[in-house]
Amino acid sequence: MNNEVKVQSDAEAAACEPVEIRPAVDVREYAEGVTLEFEVPGASSKTVEVEVKDQVMTVRAASSLCRNGRKVLFTRAFQLSDAVDIEKIEAETKDGVLTIRLPKSEAARVHRIKVN
Repeated sequence: MNNEVKVQSDAEAAACEPVEIRPAVDVREYAEGVTLEFEVPGASSKTVEVEVKDQVMTVRAASSLCRNGRKVLFTRAFQLSDAVDIEKIEAETKDGVLTIRLPKSEAARVHRIKVN
C-alpha cells in the first residue's frame, strides 16, 4: 500500500475525496491558560475552522496535501471545562502549525490573598 503524501495543485486537491487525519497535539498549561499546538501541513488560516458548541471545541483544517489520491482533512475535538474563557480563545497558523490559546476565566485563576 502506498502511503505517500505529496503536495497537489488547488485543482488536483479539489478533485480528491477527503481523508480525515487526527493530528498529534502538544498541550502546555500556564498560569493564564492552556496552549494547544497542532501540526497541520498544507493548511492555512483560510482553511482552518475552530468552533465551540456546548463546551466542545472542534478543529478542522483542510490541507493542500493528498494521501493516496485523497485530500487531507485534519480534525480534532476537545471537551472544554468551565474554566476556559470561551470568548477569549485565540487561534493562528504559521508554517504548518496551528496554535490555539485557551485562556482561563478570571474565576478559575489562582488568586493570592495577602494576609495581614
